[in-house]
Amino acid sequence: MYTIESRNILTPQNGLNVYRGRTENSILLTEVPGGDSMDIGVKMDAPELLEGSLMHRRSKGMILMGNMGDPYNELENKLALTRNCLKVIENHDYGVIISTKRNGIMRDADVLSGISKKTKCVVDIPIATFDDTKLLKLDGEETLGSKERMELIKELRSERIDVMVTLTPVIPFVNDVESEITEIVQCLAEYDILGVDLMDLRLAVKKSVRSFFYTQFKTRFPDEYKKFCQEYSETGELTARNHRELLAGITALCEEKGLFCNTRRIKAWKRQYENKTVGKQLSLFDY
Repeated sequence: MYTIESRNILTPQNGLNVYRGRTENSILLTEVPGGDSMDIGVKMDAPELLEGSLMHRRSKGMILMGNMGDPYNELENKLALTRNCLKVIENHDYGVIISTKRNGIMRDADVLSGISKKTKCVVDIPIATFDDTKLLKLDGEETLGSKERMELIKELRSERIDVMVTLTPVIPFVNDVESEITEIVQCLAEYDILGVDLMDLRLAVKKSVRSFFYTQFKTRFPDEYKKFCQEYSETGELTARNHRELLAGITALCEEKGLFCNTRRIKAWKRQYENKTVGKQLSLFDY
Protein backbone atom coordinates (compact mmCIF):
# COMPACT_ATOMS: atom_id res chain seq x y z
CA MET A 1 0.00 0.00 0.00
CA TYR A 2 1.15 3.54 -0.70
CA THR A 3 -0.46 6.89 0.03
CA ILE A 4 -1.62 9.12 -2.82
CA GLU A 5 -1.30 12.83 -2.14
CA SER A 6 -3.85 14.82 -4.12
CA ARG A 7 -5.54 18.20 -3.95
CA ASN A 8 -8.41 17.26 -6.23
CA ILE A 9 -10.42 14.26 -5.09
CA LEU A 10 -12.79 14.25 -8.10
CA THR A 11 -11.92 13.92 -11.78
CA PRO A 12 -13.49 16.37 -14.27
CA GLN A 13 -16.16 13.68 -14.89
CA ASN A 14 -16.86 13.33 -11.12
CA GLY A 15 -14.92 10.09 -10.82
CA LEU A 16 -13.94 9.28 -7.23
CA ASN A 17 -11.07 6.83 -6.83
CA VAL A 18 -10.29 6.30 -3.16
CA TYR A 19 -8.20 3.28 -4.13
CA ARG A 20 -6.13 3.02 -7.29
CA GLY A 21 -4.54 -0.06 -8.75
CA ARG A 22 -5.14 -3.77 -9.06
CA THR A 23 -7.15 -4.41 -5.92
CA GLU A 24 -7.53 -8.06 -6.93
CA ASN A 25 -5.49 -10.43 -9.09
CA SER A 26 -7.44 -9.63 -12.24
CA ILE A 27 -6.37 -10.03 -15.84
CA LEU A 28 -6.78 -6.28 -16.28
CA LEU A 29 -4.54 -3.50 -15.05
CA THR A 30 -5.78 0.10 -15.13
CA GLU A 31 -2.38 1.75 -14.79
CA VAL A 32 1.30 0.86 -14.53
CA PRO A 33 2.34 0.69 -10.84
CA GLY A 34 5.81 1.38 -9.52
CA GLY A 35 7.07 -2.18 -9.61
CA ASP A 36 4.47 -4.29 -7.80
CA SER A 37 1.40 -4.97 -9.91
CA MET A 38 -0.63 -5.62 -6.75
CA ASP A 39 0.39 -2.45 -4.93
CA ILE A 40 -2.66 -0.32 -4.07
CA GLY A 41 -2.62 3.45 -3.87
CA VAL A 42 -4.85 4.98 -1.19
CA LYS A 43 -6.16 8.51 -0.74
CA MET A 44 -6.27 8.53 3.05
CA ASP A 45 -7.87 11.97 3.24
CA ALA A 46 -10.52 11.23 0.60
CA PRO A 47 -13.57 11.89 2.85
CA GLU A 48 -12.22 15.24 4.01
CA LEU A 49 -11.27 16.30 0.47
CA LEU A 50 -14.68 15.22 -0.82
CA GLU A 51 -16.43 17.18 1.92
CA GLY A 52 -14.49 20.30 0.99
CA SER A 53 -15.22 19.84 -2.71
CA LEU A 54 -18.98 19.21 -2.47
CA MET A 55 -19.77 21.91 0.06
CA HIS A 56 -18.60 24.61 -2.36
CA ARG A 57 -20.53 23.36 -5.38
CA ARG A 58 -23.72 25.11 -6.46
CA SER A 59 -25.40 22.22 -8.25
CA LYS A 60 -25.78 18.52 -7.43
CA GLY A 61 -24.45 15.72 -9.58
CA MET A 62 -23.52 12.06 -9.81
CA ILE A 63 -20.35 10.60 -8.30
CA LEU A 64 -18.82 7.56 -10.06
CA MET A 65 -16.82 5.18 -7.84
CA GLY A 66 -14.80 2.06 -8.58
CA ASN A 67 -13.36 2.35 -12.07
CA MET A 68 -9.71 2.46 -10.90
CA GLY A 69 -9.90 -0.04 -8.06
CA ASP A 70 -12.61 -1.92 -6.17
CA PRO A 71 -13.99 0.30 -3.36
CA TYR A 72 -14.46 -2.83 -1.20
CA ASN A 73 -10.99 -4.34 -1.38
CA GLU A 74 -9.36 -5.81 1.75
CA LEU A 75 -8.01 -2.44 2.91
CA GLU A 76 -11.52 -1.00 3.09
CA ASN A 77 -12.39 -3.41 5.90
CA LYS A 78 -10.16 -1.49 8.30
CA LEU A 79 -9.95 1.96 6.68
CA ALA A 80 -13.67 2.48 5.89
CA LEU A 81 -12.78 5.26 3.44
CA THR A 82 -15.46 4.22 0.96
CA ARG A 83 -18.12 4.24 3.70
CA ASN A 84 -17.07 7.67 4.92
CA CYS A 85 -17.12 9.04 1.36
CA LEU A 86 -20.62 7.62 0.85
CA LYS A 87 -21.74 9.39 4.02
CA VAL A 88 -20.42 12.67 2.62
CA ILE A 89 -22.26 11.99 -0.65
CA GLU A 90 -25.48 11.28 1.26
CA ASN A 91 -25.14 14.38 3.43
CA HIS A 92 -24.77 16.62 0.39
CA ASP A 93 -27.63 14.96 -1.55
CA TYR A 94 -25.41 13.75 -4.40
CA GLY A 95 -26.07 10.56 -6.35
CA VAL A 96 -23.65 7.68 -6.78
CA ILE A 97 -22.81 4.89 -9.21
CA ILE A 98 -20.48 2.43 -7.46
CA SER A 99 -18.87 -0.63 -9.06
CA THR A 100 -17.75 -3.67 -7.07
CA LYS A 101 -17.22 -7.43 -7.30
CA ARG A 102 -17.38 -7.99 -3.53
CA ASN A 103 -20.17 -8.35 -1.00
CA GLY A 104 -18.51 -5.98 1.46
CA ILE A 105 -20.80 -3.35 -0.02
CA MET A 106 -23.67 -4.74 2.08
CA ARG A 107 -22.01 -3.20 5.13
CA ASP A 108 -22.95 0.16 3.64
CA ALA A 109 -26.50 -0.74 2.63
CA ASP A 110 -27.83 1.75 5.16
CA VAL A 111 -25.97 4.66 3.59
CA LEU A 112 -26.80 3.55 0.04
CA SER A 113 -30.48 3.27 0.98
CA GLY A 114 -30.35 6.80 2.36
CA ILE A 115 -28.90 8.11 -0.91
CA SER A 116 -31.46 6.13 -2.91
CA LYS A 117 -34.38 7.81 -1.15
CA LYS A 118 -33.24 11.22 -2.37
CA THR A 119 -31.56 10.59 -5.70
CA LYS A 120 -30.02 8.01 -7.99
CA CYS A 121 -27.99 5.26 -6.32
CA VAL A 122 -26.85 2.34 -8.46
CA VAL A 123 -24.50 -0.55 -7.70
CA ASP A 124 -22.72 -1.75 -10.84
CA ILE A 125 -21.70 -5.42 -10.65
CA PRO A 126 -19.44 -6.82 -13.41
CA ILE A 127 -20.27 -10.36 -14.53
CA ALA A 128 -18.27 -11.66 -17.48
CA THR A 129 -19.41 -15.30 -17.40
CA PHE A 130 -21.25 -17.85 -15.26
CA ASP A 131 -18.31 -20.26 -15.66
CA ASP A 132 -16.54 -19.70 -12.33
CA THR A 133 -13.29 -21.26 -13.53
CA LYS A 134 -13.11 -18.58 -16.21
CA LEU A 135 -14.60 -15.84 -14.04
CA LEU A 136 -12.02 -16.11 -11.28
CA LYS A 137 -9.19 -16.29 -13.81
CA LEU A 138 -10.53 -13.07 -15.30
CA ASP A 139 -11.33 -11.19 -12.10
CA GLY A 140 -9.15 -12.83 -9.45
CA GLU A 141 -9.72 -15.49 -6.81
CA GLU A 142 -10.46 -12.79 -4.21
CA THR A 143 -13.68 -11.75 -5.94
CA LEU A 144 -17.12 -13.33 -5.71
CA GLY A 145 -18.10 -16.27 -7.88
CA SER A 146 -21.10 -15.95 -10.19
CA LYS A 147 -23.62 -17.45 -7.73
CA GLU A 148 -22.37 -15.14 -4.98
CA ARG A 149 -22.71 -12.14 -7.29
CA MET A 150 -26.28 -13.12 -8.08
CA GLU A 151 -26.97 -13.46 -4.35
CA LEU A 152 -25.48 -9.99 -3.83
CA ILE A 153 -27.90 -8.62 -6.43
CA LYS A 154 -30.78 -10.19 -4.47
CA GLU A 155 -29.60 -8.64 -1.23
CA LEU A 156 -29.20 -5.19 -2.75
CA ARG A 157 -32.62 -5.32 -4.36
CA SER A 158 -34.16 -6.43 -1.05
CA GLU A 159 -32.82 -3.11 0.32
CA ARG A 160 -34.39 -1.33 -2.68
CA ILE A 161 -30.98 -0.37 -4.04
CA ASP A 162 -30.83 -0.31 -7.84
CA VAL A 163 -28.44 -2.65 -9.65
CA MET A 164 -26.84 -2.56 -13.07
CA VAL A 165 -24.75 -5.45 -14.41
CA THR A 166 -21.82 -4.83 -16.74
CA LEU A 167 -20.71 -7.59 -19.09
CA THR A 168 -16.94 -7.14 -18.88
CA PRO A 169 -14.32 -8.13 -19.79
CA VAL A 170 -15.36 -9.93 -22.96
CA ILE A 171 -12.31 -11.59 -24.55
CA PRO A 172 -12.35 -13.50 -27.86
CA PHE A 173 -12.22 -17.30 -27.44
CA VAL A 174 -12.56 -16.96 -23.65
CA ASN A 175 -16.13 -15.81 -23.02
CA ASP A 176 -17.50 -14.38 -26.28
CA VAL A 177 -19.76 -17.40 -26.65
CA GLU A 178 -23.36 -16.66 -27.58
CA SER A 179 -24.83 -19.42 -25.41
CA GLU A 180 -22.92 -18.17 -22.34
CA ILE A 181 -23.97 -14.56 -22.80
CA THR A 182 -27.55 -15.59 -23.52
CA GLU A 183 -27.64 -17.56 -20.27
CA ILE A 184 -26.46 -14.52 -18.32
CA VAL A 185 -29.10 -12.23 -19.84
CA GLN A 186 -31.94 -14.74 -19.36
CA CYS A 187 -30.99 -15.27 -15.73
CA LEU A 188 -30.57 -11.56 -14.94
CA ALA A 189 -34.01 -10.83 -16.37
CA GLU A 190 -35.45 -12.58 -13.30
CA TYR A 191 -33.56 -10.38 -10.82
CA ASP A 192 -35.31 -7.00 -11.11
CA ILE A 193 -32.25 -5.07 -12.25
CA LEU A 194 -32.12 -1.93 -14.39
CA GLY A 195 -30.17 -3.40 -17.27
CA VAL A 196 -27.07 -5.08 -18.64
CA ASP A 197 -24.38 -2.86 -20.09
CA LEU A 198 -23.01 -4.96 -22.95
CA MET A 199 -20.07 -2.55 -23.39
CA ASP A 200 -20.70 -3.10 -27.12
CA LEU A 201 -18.94 -6.46 -26.61
CA ARG A 202 -15.63 -4.61 -26.82
CA LEU A 203 -12.61 -4.40 -24.55
CA ALA A 204 -10.27 -1.41 -24.72
CA VAL A 205 -6.72 -2.03 -23.48
CA LYS A 206 -4.58 1.07 -22.98
CA LYS A 207 -1.14 1.06 -24.58
CA SER A 208 0.56 1.52 -21.22
CA VAL A 209 -0.86 -1.77 -19.87
CA ARG A 210 -1.13 -3.74 -23.11
CA SER A 211 1.97 -5.86 -22.49
CA PHE A 212 0.68 -6.83 -19.04
CA PHE A 213 -2.74 -7.81 -20.37
CA TYR A 214 -1.48 -10.04 -23.17
CA THR A 215 1.06 -11.69 -20.89
CA GLN A 216 -1.75 -12.51 -18.46
CA PHE A 217 -4.00 -13.67 -21.30
CA LYS A 218 -1.31 -16.09 -22.49
CA THR A 219 -0.62 -17.35 -18.96
CA ARG A 220 -4.20 -17.79 -17.78
CA PHE A 221 -5.80 -19.00 -21.01
CA PRO A 222 -2.97 -20.60 -23.06
CA ASP A 223 -5.20 -22.60 -25.43
CA GLU A 224 -7.55 -19.68 -26.04
CA TYR A 225 -4.59 -17.35 -26.56
CA LYS A 226 -3.18 -19.59 -29.30
CA LYS A 227 -6.52 -19.50 -31.12
CA PHE A 228 -6.69 -15.74 -30.59
CA CYS A 229 -3.28 -15.21 -32.21
CA GLN A 230 -4.39 -17.10 -35.31
CA GLU A 231 -7.15 -14.56 -36.02
CA TYR A 232 -6.21 -11.39 -34.07
CA SER A 233 -3.21 -9.22 -33.37
CA GLU A 234 -2.31 -7.73 -29.98
CA THR A 235 -4.13 -4.45 -30.53
CA GLY A 236 -5.69 -2.01 -28.09
CA GLU A 237 -9.30 -2.94 -28.84
CA LEU A 238 -10.70 -6.45 -28.78
CA THR A 239 -14.12 -7.29 -30.16
CA ALA A 240 -16.08 -10.49 -29.80
CA ARG A 241 -16.01 -12.93 -32.69
CA ASN A 242 -18.84 -12.37 -35.15
CA HIS A 243 -19.18 -9.08 -33.35
CA ARG A 244 -21.94 -7.44 -35.35
CA GLU A 245 -24.25 -10.45 -35.42
CA LEU A 246 -23.62 -11.37 -31.79
CA LEU A 247 -24.24 -7.84 -30.53
CA ALA A 248 -27.45 -7.57 -32.54
CA GLY A 249 -28.73 -10.90 -31.20
CA ILE A 250 -27.92 -10.18 -27.56
CA THR A 251 -29.35 -6.66 -27.83
CA ALA A 252 -32.61 -8.07 -29.19
CA LEU A 253 -32.75 -10.54 -26.30
CA CYS A 254 -32.17 -7.80 -23.73
CA GLU A 255 -34.93 -5.68 -25.23
CA GLU A 256 -37.27 -8.67 -25.24
CA LYS A 257 -36.54 -9.17 -21.52
CA GLY A 258 -36.99 -5.49 -20.72
CA LEU A 259 -33.31 -4.88 -19.93
CA PHE A 260 -31.50 -1.77 -21.09
CA CYS A 261 -28.21 -2.66 -22.75
CA ASN A 262 -27.10 0.21 -24.99
CA THR A 263 -23.74 1.42 -23.66
CA ARG A 264 -24.07 4.99 -24.93
CA ARG A 265 -27.51 5.46 -23.40
CA ILE A 266 -26.48 3.86 -20.12
CA LYS A 267 -23.39 6.03 -19.85
CA ALA A 268 -25.46 9.19 -20.39
CA TRP A 269 -28.10 8.04 -17.89
CA LYS A 270 -25.49 7.30 -15.21
CA ARG A 271 -24.28 10.90 -15.34
CA GLN A 272 -27.77 12.43 -15.19
CA TYR A 273 -28.64 13.63 -11.69
CA GLU A 274 -32.15 13.00 -10.41
CA ASN A 275 -34.01 14.59 -7.50
CA LYS A 276 -36.54 12.07 -6.23
CA THR A 277 -38.07 14.54 -3.81
CA VAL A 278 -39.59 16.80 -6.48
CA GLY A 279 -41.19 16.51 -9.90
CA LYS A 280 -41.07 13.80 -12.55
CA GLN A 281 -37.95 11.67 -12.60
CA LEU A 282 -36.00 10.62 -15.67
CA SER A 283 -35.46 6.96 -16.39
CA LEU A 284 -33.56 4.96 -18.94
CA PHE A 285 -36.74 5.04 -21.06
CA ASP A 286 -36.04 8.77 -21.61
CA TYR A 287 -32.67 8.12 -23.30
